[in-house]
Amino acid sequence: MRDEVKNVWKISPWRKVLMLTACFAGGTLYAAALPPLNWSFAVMVSLVPVLYCAGKSSWKFSALCGWVWGLGWALFAYQFLREIECFVPYLLAPVIALWSAVWAALLPGIYHFALVPRPLATANCAERGAYLKNALPQWRILLAAVVSAAAFTMIEWTRSRLFVWNDFSVTQWRNTTLIQIAALTGSYGIGFLLALINTAVYSAVAYRKKAVAAVVLTLVVTGSALLYGSWRVKYLETLPPPESVVRAGLIQCDLTQRRSASSQEIYEAVDVCTSLSEKCAELKPEFIIWPESAVPIPLQSGGAEGDYFRRKFAAMLRETKLPFLAGMLAFRQSAASDEWKITNSAVLFTPEGRAVARYDKIHRVPYGEYVPFRKYLPEFIINAVNMGRDLEPGVNFDPVQLKPNVNASIAICYEGVFGYLMREFARRGADFFITISNDAWYPRSSEPEQHLANAAIRCVETGLFMIRCGNNGGSGVVTPLGKFTQYIGSRADRPELLRERAYGVVEVPVYAEREATVFVRYGEYFIVILAIILTAFAVYALLYSVNVNARMFKLVRKEDK
Repeated sequence: MRDEVKNVWKISPWRKVLMLTACFAGGTLYAAALPPLNWSFAVMVSLVPVLYCAGKSSWKFSALCGWVWGLGWALFAYQFLREIECFVPYLLAPVIALWSAVWAALLPGIYHFALVPRPLATANCAERGAYLKNALPQWRILLAAVVSAAAFTMIEWTRSRLFVWNDFSVTQWRNTTLIQIAALTGSYGIGFLLALINTAVYSAVAYRKKAVAAVVLTLVVTGSALLYGSWRVKYLETLPPPESVVRAGLIQCDLTQRRSASSQEIYEAVDVCTSLSEKCAELKPEFIIWPESAVPIPLQSGGAEGDYFRRKFAAMLRETKLPFLAGMLAFRQSAASDEWKITNSAVLFTPEGRAVARYDKIHRVPYGEYVPFRKYLPEFIINAVNMGRDLEPGVNFDPVQLKPNVNASIAICYEGVFGYLMREFARRGADFFITISNDAWYPRSSEPEQHLANAAIRCVETGLFMIRCGNNGGSGVVTPLGKFTQYIGSRADRPELLRERAYGVVEVPVYAEREATVFVRYGEYFIVILAIILTAFAVYALLYSVNVNARMFKLVRKEDK
């Protein structure tokens, strides 16, 4: 965090290229920490190149370094989007990288206000350099480290409001002990800790002995997180037996993406889902779950395909004599008009064929399930991104009652990665989550594993089990510790990568009394704490600038006289 300040020395072109290359490499380390590589340790140094460059340059070049870092991350982390359209990750990455560019643009200012006392703000470069080299107190380095980490975490939080996928916390999804702090702080507590580790590493390299306070604080915070994680793992693993256990049958139909399905593809989907369900019923589950939009048409559809679907579905219910929670397209009257709109839904059917409960997907996928700002966009853009329909969003957060005193909240696909949504489900009295997904858009990439990794963090945050039923992978149970267990299928080494047709039964405990996690009770209070820290620092920076400007004004007036 050296403050050579703007233009103290001129950066040569070759050095700029080297710095930008290092920042790009740092971004790729972030991507490598995510599935499929899962090099979780890599993220703990991935920000160091940007921190170094920010201490050597102006805010403009620092912003460029941050943008290049984001490019290195997003280009590789979002390669799975090529399976939709080959150009998507290359269009998305420059936009996603803007968030890291904003953070990097702030760093030179953070360094300046944190490291340089006001009396030296108007001093010459030699005096300031001597201070930074010989007299810089440890608390200033600590302040710069904490504020830099807090700023990064806040920038990540703002990104989560638009495109929450693979934030810093997800890189640790296999580090069971460390991620338990999410039960206290939410996922951004993990993210802040990882960012703090980065700033401490850089401080130790740049300032050596003067960075002792920053390093010690980071070690204390990390050690405390690991101690809490060890306690929580032991506590949850030694809970008394539950009052009851729910046995759910999962159907993994492994069908190709069928947005515009032919008649033959519709018939095949109906046959596969019903035949697997009849086999699964022999394992004696209490109910059976179908993945998201397992059959690519609504049950109420007209024509021969709709009639075939209804007949086969009714026959399956009579044969199995079980309730079904079926992921399917449905119709609902729009709140804004009298029109009937299509919804992405999970419908609970009794063995007699009555639909007794329903959940409509609330958080739709932009450009996959609707076109944002459709009425303001030119026609050629709509034609390029339009998926053929705008699904109607749901409005009801309440859980579905599967049987007396057993309530489950449903999350459909992408919804399972949103902390605010899963927290609201938990607050409404869910005993556990059921997530149904259809990752058939991504038959060969790491997207299903990334989806599962995000879900693991949500379970730690809320302290609830999650039953996952996917079309082509990730079907099983995620525990409140974030562990993926009871997976169905034949692949035991990497079950999250399973791509095969399968069925099975999983069991989830249900406790009559369940203590809500701190995150469920108080929400994103940790973000509020970070906002207070950054606001206090911003006020200090403002007063600092006013004081310096006043001193310079007096000096100018004195020289004029």
